[in-house]
Amino acid sequence: MKLQLNRLKLQITAALGGAVMKCPRVLVALFGRKKTIRPFKNFYAEWIETLRTTLLPVLRQSMSSNSPHHLLPTHVDTVHTHFQSYYAALDLAASSHNDVAQLLYPDHRNPLESPFLWLGDLHPYLFTNLLRSFLNDDNDDFDLKESGERLDLGLSGRDWNVVTAWGSPSTGLTSRVEQIECGLRLMVPAISARFRDAQKGFVERVGAEWGRSEREEGAKGWIEEALEAEMDEMTGVFLDANRLRRSVLSDIMGATSVYQAALFLEGLAQFVVGLRDHELLGQFERCKMVINS
Repeated sequence: MKLQLNRLKLQITAALGGAVMKCPRVLVALFGRKKTIRPFKNFYAEWIETLRTTLLPVLRQSMSSNSPHHLLPTHVDTVHTHFQSYYAALDLAASSHNDVAQLLYPDHRNPLESPFLWLGDLHPYLFTNLLRSFLNDDNDDFDLKESGERLDLGLSGRDWNVVTAWGSPSTGLTSRVEQIECGLRLMVPAISARFRDAQKGFVERVGAEWGRSEREEGAKGWIEEALEAEMDEMTGVFLDANRLRRSVLSDIMGATSVYQAALFLEGLAQFVVGLRDHELLGQFERCKMVINS
């Protein structure tokens, strides 16, 4: 919540040319409210730890050549459900606890994760780009005669159906992926536009109403009303963004075979977990930015 409220303070100050500074007690009362519920970052830490230590290793094991074939669909479904349950928890936090501010601007995300976020969580393009990488990589160059080389790249000991899962994607799968991508190209800009319009309307309304207010309490009331209206719209935008993310994941699961889905979910889980790798994050934070004068 702090990140969004700080941003709102800056927006108000810019819109009113510094007039906000004349009523500091209003801002203290308005933006200094304390959260009383459990921070979502605690849930996320537990969720990703379960993915890293339990679900991802089990999924990998189920793709091995010595694992019973009937176990793989169960573990694929478990990992998919884990991601879907995460977005369900996001929805619940936003709609039930008025947490949309801290969810849209999550302070528990590190610098490696932030570039991949869109309206509070992973951009849905990430899902389709990952899926497309399997199509482009294996469909163009797959050769069973080179399987030994591929096994050295991380597929050693895996079931042959897993190794060859993306060798010859069907025309139907390719067409379905294109449909999913087309839907994203329509929905993402529309949801992003709603988000921008809500922020713009908030700043414009606060600026107009503040100028008409003659008393401190009156100014506080106008801002509270505008903030509440924006939170309602932001909640709707956030829920729609999550609905899109969930839908894309479900569409991918429905379009792929169990072996293709297993490799896709492994890649997605590796990516999510890898962005929180302490060694990688440490290397990133030690990088020095050179400013040319």
